[in-house]
Parts: sequence; structure tokens; C-alpha cells
Amino acid sequence: MNKLLWLLLLILYGIYKFYKSRRPLTKFDHFYEKAFELEEKKRYEDALDIRNQGIELHTLTDLERADLHLANGRMLLKLKQYEKATKHYDASFKLANKLAKYEEFPYSEGFDEVIEAYLYAGRKEDALIITNDMLKRQSYDQKFKKLESLKEKLLSYEDSW
Repeated sequence: MNKLLWLLLLILYGIYKFYKSRRPLTKFDHFYEKAFELEEKKRYEDALDIRNQGIELHTLTDLERADLHLANGRMLLKLKQYEKATKHYDASFKLANKLAKYEEFPYSEGFDEVIEAYLYAGRKEDALIITNDMLKRQSYDQKFKKLESLKEKLLSYEDSW
């Protein structure tokens, strides 16, 4: 009887895993986790497609959609696809600026990499605008002050990237 119970549990677990892998992606976590798994397997185009599906889903919040854009940008930055990365960063910042009226978001160590992506894409002026916008956020998070040195580099930057 005990073996039969274990066999039944094993079959039920197999069915659960099968349906879980086939379930439609409807929540932010579904898109984020699935894309992350694909990225880990170096299936970058598939990861990009999954995140883009989430971005198109209007049941996600603007903050969630901004986060998916940001994840796409980070992945594309690692792949040295700077133009594509900055397009996702643009979309993320557009959504974040829309939210900034209502929400404060914390400093992230990755902001300097985002700025570098704009430089590599030949978009110095946009990099400076974004840096200045981030520096204004010191009013609620002093960590944004770390970007001061980056602003100095941008101002002395001579198109040599």
C-alpha cells in the first residue's frame, strides 16, 4: 500500500510539473523567472521575447513593465548590443518617470552601467540628462550622490569610448 501511495504521489508531481511548464505566463514573476532561466541557458532571443510579451501585457503595472525593460537592457548590455540596450533603458526610464510623481525608487549599483551603455551607443547628451535626473533623487536617497563622479566624467568626456 505504501509503495502505491508513493507511486501515486510521483505521478501527481509529474503531472503538476508538466502543467506548470505549460501554464500561460500572466504575472510579472512568471515572465521574469522564465526569461531569467532562458538567459542562464544562453537563449538570449527567447529571453528577450518572453520579457517583451510581459511588457505588452497591460495587466502588469508600469513598474513591472519598467523592470522587464531594464532586465532586457542589462542583458543586451552584456551582449554589447548598446543601441538595443539603450532603447529598453529609454522605455524603462519613460515608465519610471511617469511613476516618479508617485513613487521613490532606490539607488541601484547598476545605474553607472546604464550610463555607459548610452556612451557606447554614442548618446552622451542622453547619458548626461539621465545622470542629472538621477542626481535629483538625492533628496530621498543619498546613495544617488555616487553618480556625481560619473557626471564629472561625462562633462570632461571626449567622444573616445
